[in-house]
Formats: sequence, C-alpha cells, structure tokens
Amino acid sequence: MILTTLLASAILAPQQKIDFADAWTRTRRAIQTRYYAREARGDEMKALLDKYEPLAKRAVTKAEFSSAVVQMIVEFGDSHFDFLTDADQGFYAIGALIGGDHELDMPHVGAWFVERDGRQVISMVLEGSPAANAGLLPGDSIESVNGSPFHPIKSLMPLVDEEAEFEIILRSGRRKTVTMNVLEDEGMGLFYDATRASKEILEHDEKTFGYIHLWTMAEKRFKTTLHGFINGRARNTDGFILDLRDGFGGRPEEYADPFFRPGINIEMRIGSGGLVTAFGYSKPLVVIIDKGSRSAKEVLAYILKKSGRATLVGERTGGNVLGTSPFWIGDWAVLEIPMIDVIVDGIRLEGVGVEPHVAVIDEFDADGNDLFLARALEILSAQTEAPGLVELRAAG
Repeated sequence: MILTTLLASAILAPQQKIDFADAWTRTRRAIQTRYYAREARGDEMKALLDKYEPLAKRAVTKAEFSSAVVQMIVEFGDSHFDFLTDADQGFYAIGALIGGDHELDMPHVGAWFVERDGRQVISMVLEGSPAANAGLLPGDSIESVNGSPFHPIKSLMPLVDEEAEFEIILRSGRRKTVTMNVLEDEGMGLFYDATRASKEILEHDEKTFGYIHLWTMAEKRFKTTLHGFINGRARNTDGFILDLRDGFGGRPEEYADPFFRPGINIEMRIGSGGLVTAFGYSKPLVVIIDKGSRSAKEVLAYILKKSGRATLVGERTGGNVLGTSPFWIGDWAVLEIPMIDVIVDGIRLEGVGVEPHVAVIDEFDADGNDLFLARALEILSAQTEAPGLVELRAAG
C-alpha cells in the first residue's frame, strides 16, 4: 500500500524531473536498430523520426512526450508498436512480462478501457472481477468515481483496497451507479486469475461442454491451466469451447497439443491402487474469435482452422501479428517495437487476420447475453448429435 501511495503521488504530480531529450535519444536508437522493416522502410523510418524529434525533445511532461511518440507510431502503421507510460494500463501488463525493478502492480476493478471521444469505454471485462460481478460489459463506460472524473489508473491509485461508487453510462445510453472494490494486482496476474475463473462445464441440450477464456498466451502458467482443465474436469465432456477473444498474445507453441491427441486414458496400476491420466481430447472443438484476438492467438486460430480441428465462430481477428520484445524507457515508460515479421504457412496475417467459419455480427444482445457463446453452443450441440454431418458455410 505504501508503494501504491508513492506511485500515485508520482503519477498525479504535474511534472517530474525527466530528461526527455535523453528519453528520445534512447527511443530513436532502439527503433533504428530493432524495427523489423528498418531496411525496407529505411527512408520512411528516418523521415518519421526526424519529424517527431523536435516535439519529443521539447516535451516538459510525460503526457507531451508520449503524445509525440504515439503520433509517430500511428504513422508507422504497424501492430505491436506502442509507447506506454505509468498512466496507461498496458504499462503494467507489459511491464510484468519484462520484469525487473520497474515492474509495478496495477490498480483495477477488472475492466480494461479505451478512450473514445473523451470517455473511458470498457473494452474487456475479466471473469471473477468486481466489474464482472457488477454486470458491466464491453461498450459500457465509467464517467466518474466518488463524484470525480474517472481515469483507469490515476483515479484508482488512491482507492486501492477501498470500496468506491462509480457512475456508469451503459451501451444503451442509460445511466446507473455501482459500488465496486478497487483491487491491485501484478499486470499479468489479473489475466491469469480471470482465465482460471472462466473455467466452466456448460450444459446445453442435455450435453456438457468445457469452456475456458484464454486471456493471453504470454506465460507458461496459462498453458498449464488450459492443459490441466482439458485433461481434468473437462475430459469427459461432449465438446469444448476455447474462447480467444481480446486479451494479449504471446507464443502459440504447444497450446493446441491436447486437441490433436487421441482422447484416451492411461492407467498406471500399483497393487490395488493406481493413477489414471488423460491423453488428449478428440471431442468437437469450437474456437471463439473477435477483432480483439491478436498476435499468437491469431496464429493458434489459423492452425486450428487450417487443420480442420475446430470450427471458428465470431468475427475476423485483429490482424496484429508481428513479433516484439518490449523494454523499459526509464522507470516510467515502456517502448514496444515490432521486431519480427511473422509468416504463417506462407501467409502474412499482419493486417489480414483470420476469418471465422461462422460469422456472428453482434457480440451481445440488449440484455447482455453473449451471442458468440450462444452460437458456439448451438454448433457444438449439432456436431455432437451427428458428428461430421454438420455443414458449415464459410464467412465472407
């Protein structure tokens, strides 16, 4: 709590003694030496760096410096290219992946935000969180907390471990007031907790289906959780739903392995006792994707689609498929640079994405029901009724 209070004071202070000229020098040097297209787009890269250098060097606040760098990044037009300060939620998530002395816990209510027209609009709601328990959905926005204008980091820093009152503008335009506890977690930890909390055995048409929302593939513990659920509680279900919506990427290796193994049990007997372990899962599989599915999630979705192992439901993925290795710019900012061009099966998914087999236009109905999940359940139910006989029409 002491660390949170000190960090809140630093973020809320009008100015900090930061050498922005030095920060720009480090930023420019990193882009020049690490950017994946530094040869193919060398002249354009130099022109953009030269264009925004005066703005960055003249900055007197973190916000001014960040604005200059982010404007430049927008002109590059690549995914996995970002500049995040300690006033951004992404700073804490990416900082957790980098690690080191600069890593800090993030205040939150279990929702992720994007700023649109001056409003903090919810883009993600994490399972098991205060936001989820309050019934908030993507598209809702928070206008104020305890009567003051809301900011996802600045507003919550002083309120960690406290209960606060939030004014919400729903997607419908209606307003409501909710009370939520403000939490603090390691940047990847809240996504790990949400992944674990999402695990369910769903019942539909007298059948059971395993479900998990895989929020990211950035750390081994996410893969371990997925495999453990498939080979544990979900191994005797009639089908499985892998939800890849939103969140972050990572690396795709081994995440799909259980779905390509035969679904058999291995018994190891010792006297009258023994152990039974599951090896693989061969029941029908549906994967839910959306425009927030990015990076390694898109690669995994492509693999499962190309192999014919899964039916993809939802909307086209984001087309954000470049390799990156973010690093610290001082203790107050993170720079993410696209360093690797990723080609999958001879196809460049960057800017293209992966199309679903079955497109669903609206994600939620007026009552907040998940239409992507509902369609996935319908498809699984049909596939388990008559495997191999369900005709799916490719979207687009």
